[in-house]
Amino acid sequence: METLAKTAVVEISKLFEENASALRLEITRFTSENESLKKKCSFLENELQSARKSAGKINGTEAPSSQSGLTADTGHRPAIDNVFGKEWCMNLWRHEESNAGEQEDTHLDSAVIIGEPVNLLDEEPDMVMIKEEAFEDCSSEINDEDQDDISVKDAVQEEIKKILPELDSNKLQNVVNHLSIMVGVEKTEDLSLVEVSDLKDFLEPIQCRKLVKSFRQKESSGQLDRTPNEMTLTPLSSNESLPEQSFIPSFIKSNWVRNFQVPWNRMPAALVQATSTGERARPGPRREFVRIVVAAMQAHCPNPNLAACGEVARNIVSAYPLTFGDISEEGEQLGNGFSCLQRQLKTRVEHVNRDVMEHRIRRPRRPSAKRPGQQDNFLRTKVRCKVDSYGCINWQPSSIPEGETAESLEMKRKVAAEIFQSAGPKAAELPNVDDLMQQTYVYQRHMINSCPPPTISEIEGHWPFLFTERGLCRHFKILTGIDIRSRFSETLLVKSKRILNYFSRQRLKWNEEIQSMLSEIDEANATDNNRIAMSAILLMMKYFKEKDNAVFILADENSTKSSIENEISLPATPRLIMLGETLLTSSKWFISIEGRVTHSIEDQLDFAAALSVFFGCFYVFNIEYQESASATLELIQRIVFILALH
Repeated sequence: METLAKTAVVEISKLFEENASALRLEITRFTSENESLKKKCSFLENELQSARKSAGKINGTEAPSSQSGLTADTGHRPAIDNVFGKEWCMNLWRHEESNAGEQEDTHLDSAVIIGEPVNLLDEEPDMVMIKEEAFEDCSSEINDEDQDDISVKDAVQEEIKKILPELDSNKLQNVVNHLSIMVGVEKTEDLSLVEVSDLKDFLEPIQCRKLVKSFRQKESSGQLDRTPNEMTLTPLSSNESLPEQSFIPSFIKSNWVRNFQVPWNRMPAALVQATSTGERARPGPRREFVRIVVAAMQAHCPNPNLAACGEVARNIVSAYPLTFGDISEEGEQLGNGFSCLQRQLKTRVEHVNRDVMEHRIRRPRRPSAKRPGQQDNFLRTKVRCKVDSYGCINWQPSSIPEGETAESLEMKRKVAAEIFQSAGPKAAELPNVDDLMQQTYVYQRHMINSCPPPTISEIEGHWPFLFTERGLCRHFKILTGIDIRSRFSETLLVKSKRILNYFSRQRLKWNEEIQSMLSEIDEANATDNNRIAMSAILLMMKYFKEKDNAVFILADENSTKSSIENEISLPATPRLIMLGETLLTSSKWFISIEGRVTHSIEDQLDFAAALSVFFGCFYVFNIEYQESASATLELIQRIVFILALH
């Protein structure tokens, strides 16, 4: 009952926070609308005053004053820039930016309280003088932000003049000021978001449509060409020549992502305080800020992809790492530091677009079986896509090394194969073998990435040194820029101890399987590094309810490569074969892929080396994590391995 009560309280609190956040957003929106209306009223009031002054001068007399102050000739359309002379003086009407405006409001309020009639026309000359003094003060102390505002308005004005050259200067100035103050145009790219309804009060319908159409055409023509999501590669045999230029997927960020400005000014008050003190963001304010950021992102792109969300999350975390970053209790960065925020942003995007079919991105399903009328080679056709290159910096090199040809690379491949045939796997330690493998890296990737993909046996026949611990780890370093061997050696033991302590401190909290696993670990006296790392992985698998055999296969400690292949039915996906009485006490390891043993870990190497080769196979040979162990493998990758895939 106590557990149910706690669960109910958590759910109720969650609902309350979500409803409160929605209510706060509504209040913020209404407040913003009220402020906008207040500014517009002030804008129109000043136009009315200018009209009265102009009308009085035309007639040679001042307009008669009245208590209401509303009798004036409004036939003449006033222009604010004729009164103040400079377009940026419109900023002086913003209540939050003008002390003079606040003083005038205070003066008018006091006049109303004491019962004196308000005569706007009598106060007009004094008011103009105040604005002129403010203009002089601003011109002498103008800051960079004002200069940016002026340059943006000038750019917007030029854009409109190109489209509507017949527009008179007064009307043009009014349109620019309206777009800047009321609509919220902050840069020229924002013009593509302007609607006809935003301009109808200042321009004729045809003029509005011309502007909107031209704005959108310019924006679309200015966008970069998008890189195709898919690519095809031709298979390479030992007799084929290597093309000097191969297609490389280019992950170019969109213009809007480069120029996107995080709406810091709309950040909830609780987050503002957290960022100033370096505290962690509370869940409620963090979710509210995610909604605000996604709304700002969707103003540029209705459905930002995961990469775009990652770039925005990276910018947020780089500004306030202690508040938004993925940091452990000890203050250590987890993974790339922004994965959680990236996922939150993408989840919010998908939630907002849940009922909008045109904003969903789905790949068409490919038939899994041959249909009548299809060619025999239909099922062998496979298209390489971006997921194959996740986490890689050199997945498909663009060209062969300088001074090399396809023939010279093929010759070096044959030399390496002959060295392996004569000297065996130990030849991987030779310096000249390292040089040969590095020089032929582009040739190796061309074969591995070919379509349809080659089998593991075919790759081993051409590149036998990739099936040694040293050869695979060196290839992995060129592929990802990470020394996988040293990375596992540095982090595996530290993170494994932390995981063990976490589960041990809360022993009674866990289910029977985890408690049984903890007891087995205690009995095995897991104090050496191999057993500590193995224990942590087994506990994670129990926690995620994944079977041990989804990653590990236990075999007799005297087993050989051939006996394992003959006696055990090996799956197609990679497995780490543990030789020993139990998984915890194993002291020798093999790797199997596609139903055969591919890598033998030497006796002097430890479990970290075996795990390095096991993980390296997924990246080097373009293999996805098996679904039956995906949670554990993903966690090891992110927390222990620290390799970001997106």
